[in-house]
Amino acid sequence: MAQTRMVGRDAEMARIRTGLDKVAAGTGGCLVVEGAPGIGKSRLLTAATVYATELGVATAVGRATTLDHIAPLSTLLGAFRDDSSVVIDDFDQLGDPAVNRFWLIDQLGGRLERYVTRCPLLIVIDNVQWADELTALALRLLVPSLASSPVFWLLSCRTAATGSPGRSAVDLLIQEGVEPMELGPLDDDAVQTLCAVLLGSRPDRRLLGLARRSAGNPFLIEELLSRQVDLRRSVQRAEDLPSGGERVGAPDLSAGFVKAVQRHLQCLSPDAHRLLEAGAVLGRPFTVHEAAGLWGRRAVELVAAAEEALRQDALMETGTELSFRHDLIRESVLSAMPGPVRKVLHREAVTVLRAENRPASEIAEHLLYGSSQWNSQTVDALHSTIRQLARTAPSTAADLALRTLKAIGDHHTARPHLAAEAVVLLAAAGRLAEAQELGEATLEAGMPPETEAMLLYGVASAFKHAGRDDTAVRYTRRALELPNVATLVRAQVLAIQAHALLNVGTLEEARSAADQAVQIARSSTENPSVALGIAAQSISAQASGDISTAITLAGEAVQVADEHGGAVAQIHPRLWLGSAMTAADRFTEAAAVYEYGQREAHRFGTAWSHPLWHYHRAELWLARGLLDDAVAEAEAGLRIAERLTTMAMGVPLLAILSRLALLSGDLALARARLDGARRLAEQGIGSRIEDLTWTTALLQEAEGHPEGAMATLKPLIAALPTRVLLFTQEPGAAPRLVRLALKAGARDVACAVADAFSALSRRNPGCPSLAAADAHTRGLLEDDTAMLRAAVEAYQDSSRTPLRAEALEDLGRALQRSGHRHEAVDFIREAHGLFTAAGMRIDADRVCERLDRPQNARPAPQPSRRVPLAWSQLTLSEVKVAQLVAEGLTNREVATRLFLSPHTVDSHLRHIFSKLGLSSRVALTRWVIEQDTAKKAEV
Repeated sequence: MAQTRMVGRDAEMARIRTGLDKVAAGTGGCLVVEGAPGIGKSRLLTAATVYATELGVATAVGRATTLDHIAPLSTLLGAFRDDSSVVIDDFDQLGDPAVNRFWLIDQLGGRLERYVTRCPLLIVIDNVQWADELTALALRLLVPSLASSPVFWLLSCRTAATGSPGRSAVDLLIQEGVEPMELGPLDDDAVQTLCAVLLGSRPDRRLLGLARRSAGNPFLIEELLSRQVDLRRSVQRAEDLPSGGERVGAPDLSAGFVKAVQRHLQCLSPDAHRLLEAGAVLGRPFTVHEAAGLWGRRAVELVAAAEEALRQDALMETGTELSFRHDLIRESVLSAMPGPVRKVLHREAVTVLRAENRPASEIAEHLLYGSSQWNSQTVDALHSTIRQLARTAPSTAADLALRTLKAIGDHHTARPHLAAEAVVLLAAAGRLAEAQELGEATLEAGMPPETEAMLLYGVASAFKHAGRDDTAVRYTRRALELPNVATLVRAQVLAIQAHALLNVGTLEEARSAADQAVQIARSSTENPSVALGIAAQSISAQASGDISTAITLAGEAVQVADEHGGAVAQIHPRLWLGSAMTAADRFTEAAAVYEYGQREAHRFGTAWSHPLWHYHRAELWLARGLLDDAVAEAEAGLRIAERLTTMAMGVPLLAILSRLALLSGDLALARARLDGARRLAEQGIGSRIEDLTWTTALLQEAEGHPEGAMATLKPLIAALPTRVLLFTQEPGAAPRLVRLALKAGARDVACAVADAFSALSRRNPGCPSLAAADAHTRGLLEDDTAMLRAAVEAYQDSSRTPLRAEALEDLGRALQRSGHRHEAVDFIREAHGLFTAAGMRIDADRVCERLDRPQNARPAPQPSRRVPLAWSQLTLSEVKVAQLVAEGLTNREVATRLFLSPHTVDSHLRHIFSKLGLSSRVALTRWVIEQDTAKKAEV
């Protein structure tokens, strides 16, 4: 059969062989095989595993079933549980998906990464459209993160499949550049060849006409001609066939595969039919014992039926279980069963599977299909299953909740609580429109106030994490308006509201909500809300310019989190402590806080926080003038946000990437990043006003539109001096604003900015950058050379190298205007060196004009003739990563050594590969060895 199904697929198989040849040589990849049911996807995958084995490539083969969607990570782990696979032999140590799904995926990725340092690997997953939600998440994360390792992913998916987690994962991978390959119908020559192979001889005109009506589908051709094969084996010559009904007439293909398969199965005995029907209802590989249990019979009574089904090629052995040879056979058997019969078998399956200790999620499926009376015991069982699934697969749990709601009707007593939980799950899974629709409908139907308050809190919290701050505020306000809201719930609602208001409200509103949240939470010992409320107070303090108070408050939140642990620790207040420390120029402490907090988030599996950690670290590296490191962090944050479909930090991440592109001189990329941020904002993803407004103004200025930039900045300027978050994040924004305002002829605005910044500096006397930027701002406003000299000297005590470079340039300009050209050149040349070292090309080009040098005349080290690609092309961080990879360390091991996250290491590797024109870790290792050899030869 394997040979027959490969007819007409030479081109497709050649593409797969090319990918496998590359993985055998050390280069990873992924290929998605798409096509209609029965078109030959599974056979192509089987042929690929055979070729991989011939190359010495290890294989792990998994096949999703229709019930996989309720079993967390079952599809992917199933590929490694095969006896022939030695990739993973310690499943018990991986942990329970229900405890920490992201940690589990990370552990699995670490094992795969370590394994392929010894042997290349092919991972095959058939029928991805049925994969469970956690497997789909793992594919979104692991396929890109292992791209530089010798892992080749071969995934098959039905073309028409839509809406499933597996299909969504495949679509996302294709968007990111994974290669799709669609299997089309066999052409006429291939159909003739396949018929000849099936029949053992050249087909006559009648049989060929029959096969041509199959629309080039190999599976349907086999099923249509299989009876002809049987008939020809039963007689000596075709002409001996009796006339009339023994010949297979042209089938009614309007019914498609189902009727064709049913005709093929007509020859089976009644017991074999019963066995197939039970297996079809179970929806996964099954045992004879289970199938017999559904019919109330002993297993031994169906042994002969199992052997018959195997002989007829309807079933095949899968270890100790039976499974259908093709999913279409199972689907056709299931569709042929009368509805009442299916319902009875589903009800019997509940009893049988409970006795077999099968997972509650699987039993829940049969409860839904088989129950007709929804008593409290049945509904409680489904509700319990929903809660179990929610920890690993919130979208799947939401689907189960929706189906349960539909089944129990509008008047069941359990409906309000179940609907509230479904709304929270939908929002948590990012299905916001569905969550809002169901939530509003449920609220209109009425429910007890305590249930309504919890529903509103849950939805508000989910919308906040999804970045929809305006919607979150609306729901929190509705919750707070309810009478007799429990103290615990009120504290939770206020804490969420405070954080949302920081983006869509005023500082006064946010501070008031945070103060109330902390006060109420402390009185009710609601520690998570205490920590979250104090964190909001810290952010408010920083936004208003009180950096020392912001640090103190964030430290208190950290203390609460460390003292109580658990859910309190998972709020991660170190995020805001590190941000406040960065504002105070305490860069070393901030880096240590981020490093510790990110490791903690990794251990807890709080995936929502990962984009935040990357954003704040990017902010820190940008402040220090380490642009390449900042880009690596921000790209890592954006990539993980996209893969997790949690885009709450999408706008600030894209905004900082836009500013970084602008600094490097790539205006087109800066514009593209900013456009992406705007699109997210238009979709309702919230952010601080500083993110889009400041970035847009900088791009407008760079494109020569200072007046447009000033118009854009009106909201930020209007918020002064109450809101100065932009200045605490980027002290250099003040001199830039003054410079821009003076260029646009808006001296009144320049004065307002300078006054607000001076007040900020006086309020924080221990911050060197604020003092230096204050002098810088005043020097620009008054055209005061002495003040600019003071700024340059003050910046020497700050690690913000780019700001010192800007001050040097401004001092040089002032000296040129006053006729001190010789001295001016020294300052401008020093500024040029700092800009160049930081990779700030647009600033370096501008300074070049002041030096009367060609714009592209920046000094660059010349590579040695013996070294084709020089280390000088890489940043210091990239050099460290490259050297550790060449030593054989995995991304996770490199991350541990350099105190980074694996995602950041992955970003550095992408940049290294791009700069050096490489595509794999093997090639990079070879390149490093070549550089080391060349260096030794020179010595």
